[in-house]
Amino acid sequence: MTISKPIPVASASALYSSVAGTGRLQVDSLFDVAGWVVVVTGGGTGLGLTTAIALAENGAKVYITGRRAEPLQAAAVERTEKGGAIIAIQADVGNKEGIKDFRSQLEAREKYINVLINNHGVSLGCADINACEQTPEGLSKQMFDGEDLDKWIETYRINTASYHFTTFALLPLLAAAKTVGNFPEPGNVVNLSSMSGITRTSQRGQFNYNASKAATILLSHMQAAEFARRGLGVRVNVVCPGYFPSGMTVIDPCNNTGSDAHSSEFRNKWGIPFGRPGNAVDYAQCIFGLITNQYVTGTELVIDGGWLLEAAF
Repeated sequence: MTISKPIPVASASALYSSVAGTGRLQVDSLFDVAGWVVVVTGGGTGLGLTTAIALAENGAKVYITGRRAEPLQAAAVERTEKGGAIIAIQADVGNKEGIKDFRSQLEAREKYINVLINNHGVSLGCADINACEQTPEGLSKQMFDGEDLDKWIETYRINTASYHFTTFALLPLLAAAKTVGNFPEPGNVVNLSSMSGITRTSQRGQFNYNASKAATILLSHMQAAEFARRGLGVRVNVVCPGYFPSGMTVIDPCNNTGSDAHSSEFRNKWGIPFGRPGNAVDYAQCIFGLITNQYVTGTELVIDGGWLLEAAF
């Protein structure tokens, strides 16, 4: 067994003194994305839109994709105060033809990208495992007869397989951030999974969605490992959010009074120990940390207000 030796005091001091006084440890420098080119799939609504707005407000040029033109155009921003923008490109990246189309449109505008955030996804419904007789026969009827295999396949196609194809399709543009864009590192990837991909409960029978999100976590680890093994420098990480307002989780973001009754509802009904859903600030802080830290790859970041901790008991 190899035991790591502590860093000598002189070396540790040199580590920090090398950047002291340079401004590199100031918050604006630590999380600087000004001038970056970012792609956020499914960026017209929900957490994708939160991500796009946060990045654009800090000077990034953000391309958002989606199948529906209306929310994309509503989200587009020509120029923010810090010079960022949100640019809409209608495309269905849930299939290879749509990915090819999006790549062609992107290549016509940009020579590199700094970040790819695979955010698109679906939750297509499931049979409620609790809404039947809790016997082998009852469970078999509910979960076999009542489930649609096509929904499983569709869920995996969009939530997992399309992340694989989108990432590899845009890999040359990610690599070009360093070789063409002269940035310190190539572009990096953030895949969106869920706390549902980690929990051991089916959440009332949500086997298809939870299994697809678990697969997304493993896919992210494999991508990170294979890119590192080949010395590409392209980092891949995965975010596992809990309950945030979105198209899949109907929570009024303004209805967060902090009152005892409201907090109790989120603790008891939703199982969130912190007594509230996540918000835009929580999520933006998570994303900025992952995309700017050049020493993080192959990890999943859980941001769930303690839901998984509560579910473990």
